[in-house]
Amino acid sequence: MSRLWIAIAMVALVTHSARAQIVNVQGALAKAPDHDGVVGQLELKFNWREGNSPLFDIGGAGSVVVRRGDVLGLVLVRGEYGQSRGVALIGKVFEHVRTRITIDCLWRWEAFAQHEYDRFRRLSLRALAGTGPALQVIQTKELAVLVGAAYLYEYEQADTHAGRIDAGLATASHRASLYFTGREDLSASASVVQTVYLQPRLDKPSDQRVFGELAVLTRLASWISIKDSLSVAYDRTPLDGVKHYDTALEIALSATF
Repeated sequence: MSRLWIAIAMVALVTHSARAQIVNVQGALAKAPDHDGVVGQLELKFNWREGNSPLFDIGGAGSVVVRRGDVLGLVLVRGEYGQSRGVALIGKVFEHVRTRITIDCLWRWEAFAQHEYDRFRRLSLRALAGTGPALQVIQTKELAVLVGAAYLYEYEQADTHAGRIDAGLATASHRASLYFTGREDLSASASVVQTVYLQPRLDKPSDQRVFGELAVLTRLASWISIKDSLSVAYDRTPLDGVKHYDTALEIALSATF
């Protein structure tokens, strides 16, 4: 119980929050148990300032990875809200569920579903579902490389912000989701994870979304880690008023249970 209270008190330091439409979930799967079992992780952020630069910002993420034989399951939830002088600065919610089935020593099959809301990317709703194969190129104790390809169906609804040409617009599209993720253990307490996503629209390949993240994980104790990550994202066709590029540099503490 003491671990839970310490985890709740931990603060993640974020210099800039990326709002790209691709969210990396492979980092959570990199911590999957080797045998039947459950692994959970909790990250929390809290920033409260008064005076000349008042700010209230709270957010967090939680994930649970379950292994039962050849089946691996993931549930990931994230949320953040921030305001200053009564004006909302951040408002977003994200949920993702995924199942990965081991077919043999090389091949996996994945199915996933996702929901997202982001006020400042003008997303009232983004929902998607998809499925496809993944190939375990390398799997050793120190190094793992996985590449995957999936079909995904995506539905988006823009907000009704006044003055935007696409206010309230609802769209459905079919995309491919291609990714590469690699993890290398640098020592008994440190590892590096690199993930790259490419999601072109199937009927219009020039309409692409790209995301890359490089993260270094350092274990401070058996259940506490620090994560340093840099991510870059690009969306070829964002909603009106939303930028094409997002970058994020993040330092976060996390608790594993």
